[in-house]
Amino acid sequence: MIESNPAASDPARKPPERVTLARVAEMAGVAESTASRVINGYTENFRVRPEVRARVLDAAKKLNYRPNPMVRSISAKKTNLVAVVGWASDGVNRSALSEAVRVLRGGGKHVCTTFLDSDYSGHELPSWRVDGAIALQVRDPADVVELEQQALPYVSINGHAGAGGDAVTFDEGQGTRLALEHLAGLGHKKFAYCFLDQLRPSPRGIRHAAVVQRQSALVEGLSGMGLGAPCGVDQFGLDMESFCRECVIGAGATAVIAFDDVVASYLIQALNKMGKGVPADVSVVSFNDELPSKMASPPLTTVALPAAEAGRLAGEMLLERLSSDGPIEHRDVVLDESLVVRESAGEPRG
Repeated sequence: MIESNPAASDPARKPPERVTLARVAEMAGVAESTASRVINGYTENFRVRPEVRARVLDAAKKLNYRPNPMVRSISAKKTNLVAVVGWASDGVNRSALSEAVRVLRGGGKHVCTTFLDSDYSGHELPSWRVDGAIALQVRDPADVVELEQQALPYVSINGHAGAGGDAVTFDEGQGTRLALEHLAGLGHKKFAYCFLDQLRPSPRGIRHAAVVQRQSALVEGLSGMGLGAPCGVDQFGLDMESFCRECVIGAGATAVIAFDDVVASYLIQALNKMGKGVPADVSVVSFNDELPSKMASPPLTTVALPAAEAGRLAGEMLLERLSSDGPIEHRDVVLDESLVVRESAGEPRG
């Protein structure tokens, strides 16, 4: 059953009336042009008594008047617009972006984006003028060439930044060591690493830096423990069932470190289909701690990335760049990851 709109069916009910600048001027007892100049921050060739300015601002507050941001941008020679460039493909990037938007809106900025296409670099600026940018998942230094050439203030989340911007990333090596130490502490000695291109397509064929960083940290960590190399580190082109058959069951691996929670969920599904239980036969640890980690069966032991903190810092750093009167040197912020222990990892059978 489709419910009708009460406002449309009841002629007595009207939608909220939009507050106009004329109403603000009328309440403040000034000309509309004066109210416009006060609210939109005009200072050039315009002076007004403090008590008149206070009346206008008070009237605007009481009426909940929202000025046109484009008008304000003309007077301030700024747009107050921040562009999002890049591809928010998964929960970590979406969570970080949500927090960055919250911080930027709190700083008086409006955030805009164009359609985010995973098969396109997506790091080009929109056709309209903006004051700064948040860049997501920059995989190639060429992606920020336009930002660098225009000397536009920007901060990159979970990816590369050039000399003219900042980067907020995660310590993937440290997170991988947490996963490895947890599994080794449970008694595991034979490991596999699971990243499959069929499950995590690489835009323009460029894998995210985290793929290799986690792989390298796992190889180095196992070597330092005197254990053999992990299976599957060079088998990115397999489908999941082939990976399980060749790199887990066939290789005798009792523990798998999966690239992220999505890959881990597919991995568990394939192992169950082959009659292997998790963690009874194979233990699984993943990354990100986003959906579906808590909803998986069993719930995933995972390395959590501080996505919200990354977004908050990126928003604050961009606001700092936008308000600075002088140049700010490039900054790299690398955040530690943390292990969340649930039910997908246990002691190896026997």
